[in-house]
Amino acid sequence: MIRGSRLFHTLRVLRNEKTVSSVNQVLQESTNQKQIISGAPAELAANRMVRIYKEAKAATQSSANNAKYWKIDWDVLPRGNRWENDLIGYQSSSDYMQGTRLSFETKESAITFANEQGWDYFIQEPKKRKFKKKEYAANFFHSSGPLKHIRTK
Repeated sequence: MIRGSRLFHTLRVLRNEKTVSSVNQVLQESTNQKQIISGAPAELAANRMVRIYKEAKAATQSSANNAKYWKIDWDVLPRGNRWENDLIGYQSSSDYMQGTRLSFETKESAITFANEQGWDYFIQEPKKRKFKKKEYAANFFHSSGPLKHIRTK
């Protein structure tokens, strides 16, 4: 069922064309109901590849807060109309989904959302972190071989 502004636009076009077959054509072209009522442009609803991943812990911080959530972001379009600002050198793009990132509690909820939107996706599994137990006392253990020369100045 079509609702909202998309319905109004579709009915206005159909009133101008005065054909009922166009309604069926509009319904058949869309792959799911969410694409119809979202109001998003058609090129966004086209087959976009999204990446589902879990961010790595920041190397400069001791907190792993950003590594809690699964995220979805979009691959850069090859025809994304990229350009560079001549004055400052900033990179720009007409792909408005490039800077968008969605967060989810679980991987399954991210996959479900991508399927409901009709997006193709690939999953990038997080790397396992390896911990090596380190103790301060290990600095003073006896090691065979020549002594280490430590300079203080």
